[in-house]
Amino acid sequence: MQQQAELQGRLIELWSKKLGVPTVTVEDNFFALGGDSLLAADLLMDIYEEFGIEIDAAVLFLRPTIADLLQEVSAV
Repeated sequence: MQQQAELQGRLIELWSKKLGVPTVTVEDNFFALGGDSLLAADLLMDIYEEFGIEIDAAVLFLRPTIADLLQEVSAV
């Protein structure tokens, strides 16, 4: 459980930095906050490099919130 909380907190930090917005919640849509395909690819690379978790780009496009990504990661 703590591991998931740490992952969630770190994803919030990554999204905030990548998107240049001060506040991000787990329900915010990556693309509604200004994300695009290039930022998505960069974000997914950051997630892979930091956590060793490979997330297919289609997942982020179809489920573009941190809450969704956490469900995907938990399913792996």
